[in-house]
Amino acid sequence: MLARKIILGFGFAVLLPMLIHYGIEVFSPSPEWKEYQVQNYHERHQRASPEEQERLEAERNRLEDQREAAQKRWSQTHFFVGFPIGIAITLLGSLIRVQAVGGGLMLGGIFTFTEGCWWYWEPLSRLGRFLVLLVAFGVLLWIGYQRLSELKQPKPH
Repeated sequence: MLARKIILGFGFAVLLPMLIHYGIEVFSPSPEWKEYQVQNYHERHQRASPEEQERLEAERNRLEDQREAAQKRWSQTHFFVGFPIGIAITLLGSLIRVQAVGGGLMLGGIFTFTEGCWWYWEPLSRLGRFLVLLVAFGVLLWIGYQRLSELKQPKPH
């Protein structure tokens, strides 16, 4: 029975971040690299006159800037969805008394939070990183003291 509880909890932990990630993809798909490339750039560049080469380079740079902006928006979406949902599911998991489900949701929430932060960690400021981690740490600390300590106390007769 214990093995089944562990497997169920692990299943929640693994599938939840994937569910959130692909749910975001439904409404905010990742940028397609092909949309931001100049077709046959290298061949065209080699055969082009100096003026045409400048125009091709400018077009490539413009598309690269657009791709970076689209990637940043996509990463921000993952962060601003994954971070709060991960925290909320971790809290929800702490409220569920069925250990396999509650523990699985807690771990899945932590993984979802982590994945949400992963996509936007680089552009996040140092202060932003610190605050995000402080919130997550505070939530885990609260769960540890408030929720899990309740579960260990003996029940009155």
